[in-house]
Amino acid sequence: MASIPFKPLQPTQFQFQLQLYSSTILLNPFKFHALPRISSSIHATHVETPEQEISGTRRDSKTNSNENGSGISSFTPKYKRVDSGQENGAKRIVLKDRNAKLKPKRRTTESSSSTNNNKAKAESKKSKIDSTLRIGLDMCSKRGDVLSAIKLYDLALLQGIVMGQYHYAVLLYLCASAATGLIHPAKSGSGNRTLNAPNEPSSHNNSNKFNVIDHDSHFLSSSTVDEFVQFMKNSAKKSNLQSVRHEDNGIKVSEDVRHYALTRGFEIYEKMLSDKVQMNEATLTSVARMAMALGNGDMAFHVVKQMKEDGINPKLRSYGPALSVFCNNGDVDKAFIVEQHMLENGIYPEELELEALLKVSIEAGRSEKVYYLLHKLREGVRQVSPSTADLIDKWFNSKVASRVGKRKWDVRSIHKAIKNGGGGWHGQGWLGNGKWTVSRAIVGSDGCCKCCAEKLVTIDLDPEETEKFAKSVASIAAQRERNSSFQKFQRWLDYYGPFEAVIDGANVGLYSQRKFRPSKVNAVVNGIRQMLPSKKWPLIVLHNRRITGDKMDEPFNRTLVEKWKNADAIYATPTGSNDDWYWLYAAIKFRCLLVTNDEMRDHLFQLLGNDFFPKWKERHQVRFSFSETGPVFHMPPPCSIVIQESEEGYWHVPIASELESEEERTWFCIRRANSPMENQDSSTVNICKNVGDPTHKCPSTSSDPPHNQGDARSSTRRKNQVKVTGKMHGSHGRGKEAPEEIYRSLKNILQPSITSDHCSILPELKAAEELGSCIVDFQI
Repeated sequence: MASIPFKPLQPTQFQFQLQLYSSTILLNPFKFHALPRISSSIHATHVETPEQEISGTRRDSKTNSNENGSGISSFTPKYKRVDSGQENGAKRIVLKDRNAKLKPKRRTTESSSSTNNNKAKAESKKSKIDSTLRIGLDMCSKRGDVLSAIKLYDLALLQGIVMGQYHYAVLLYLCASAATGLIHPAKSGSGNRTLNAPNEPSSHNNSNKFNVIDHDSHFLSSSTVDEFVQFMKNSAKKSNLQSVRHEDNGIKVSEDVRHYALTRGFEIYEKMLSDKVQMNEATLTSVARMAMALGNGDMAFHVVKQMKEDGINPKLRSYGPALSVFCNNGDVDKAFIVEQHMLENGIYPEELELEALLKVSIEAGRSEKVYYLLHKLREGVRQVSPSTADLIDKWFNSKVASRVGKRKWDVRSIHKAIKNGGGGWHGQGWLGNGKWTVSRAIVGSDGCCKCCAEKLVTIDLDPEETEKFAKSVASIAAQRERNSSFQKFQRWLDYYGPFEAVIDGANVGLYSQRKFRPSKVNAVVNGIRQMLPSKKWPLIVLHNRRITGDKMDEPFNRTLVEKWKNADAIYATPTGSNDDWYWLYAAIKFRCLLVTNDEMRDHLFQLLGNDFFPKWKERHQVRFSFSETGPVFHMPPPCSIVIQESEEGYWHVPIASELESEEERTWFCIRRANSPMENQDSSTVNICKNVGDPTHKCPSTSSDPPHNQGDARSSTRRKNQVKVTGKMHGSHGRGKEAPEEIYRSLKNILQPSITSDHCSILPELKAAEELGSCIVDFQI
């Protein structure tokens, strides 16, 4: 067919033909993919109307044509122009169908309705396909099935399915995990933070691998996303991945899967870039992990820096790949450049990152970096894990450690630095010279190390920092509580306070049971009251539903509640409130003891941060249990459970454990081998290494203090008293500590809440107890 110069259409004619094309495409979206491009030279074509397209009554141009000289088929226009008079001074032009049997208005309505129905069906089908793809990728993520995820990706491309940020995030996560040799099954592509380098194939157990050829023919024959997702659902129980997916350490993959996942992972990342899908922290962190699998730390670090340039805030896990590669390669300088970049962006390394930095610093013999990291562990970790403790032991037993340190130093400047830092450290560098001795020791109830007899310190909490912390708790609580209920509580405290102890009533009353028992609260209240310097009632915080109901109407329970109310010692939080905010704020405000077994680890307490709150909790929380003779209180430790550096340059390092008693915690006692204490009794080192031996004794604890040596009469009296101990069930041999010792310890903790003119009745009580050979008990 010949081409002729195209005569430009008038605006009305162009709009009319465009409307016809649009209607046709909407009615049959799978037949037309795009509008024809209009150019200056085209082939003449016959434009079908919607009715002709649907009914199939297309006219053949050769049958009813008037051939002109140019060979172009001509046809009678289907529509004619009709002037329908004037409207508001302007002509009204209507295009009228010559062969139309229906009114144009009705035909337009039916066509529009049909178009909308087809459009809705197309959107519904697209939404269903997208939903199926998402379900399939979620299944792969939960099972750690990288091969099936890549198969879904390939099928989606074949079907022309447009993928978004979520789809790419799951795909890249699985590919990055498989590239490192270990997949941690997780929902929606969220995995655990790890600094592990790619696993070596030789270290894998072959029974825990899966390969590309593990899937049967149905895996390869599926041609659509729907078919493959259905196949995944049907074969879930038969899948050979089921045998390894429950491992705590993840799913190990073979070498060919590692390389395959790495190659396809970068291919998927390039596709995401070409589709201009918006990146986020999760997708870029996966790319950094793939760079780690290649052993390219510079690429991994570049990805993190690119996040900041693109306005994406990196997370702690984003730095892991680059830091891992540099530390494994022994590149100390680049590893600390990564750490510096973290700090500049307000991200603080945790023990996992600090342990990796410590390891590379020790291996490189960088003493200044080791010293820096010990203080980083002191600030952010406090109690080190056993693996970190092994590294610390390795450092102090190294030759490099024995050669570093000041032979002379200014004692006054060291003392001043310790005072300014709040105690427990000076930060002035290594002190002393010669070999180090590392011993495992325990710290006694008096806060003294049982190896070197050094008194460990209780690091002071800054009063201004405590005040700011109390205000932040009040601010968060006020925002979350309704009807100004928390502000009412603050005014109540101002009127009835101060208190020396706060009781988490629900935690005590529900101890080891599901039903609330006021009698347990009563026992704890009486027990803690005996130990307080002023003997004042502690504050009991309870939700109002705990003091109402049938059970609370029983005479005994009602009597208890009335006694507490008359003593202004109970506050009932209103309906809809969270009583945790109330007892926490009261304890912070009055800087007093908090009696609760709540570990305070849920999301509510995470709002308070991980800096000041753990220090405060360690200093003020009193845990409790019950024995046959009554409540047993586990008082705050006699010293701060944190890495401590003495004026002489000695170190004490607490090691984290599952033990609930501080008396059983193991510490590293680290000092120079030529120290005075070491020369005084060299056998101490060997004794302290046997801290678990019941016969173990150190020079500082060779004899019991006088107040622990009692006669038969005092031993009998101990059976009916409240026990104060660091062990879970108490020690009947130790009994109750002397009242003076308890008073001194609590007075140190409660000093801010005790008025200067406070006069204790403790000496009079002690004299009365000795005179009457009895125990003065505070019972309701």
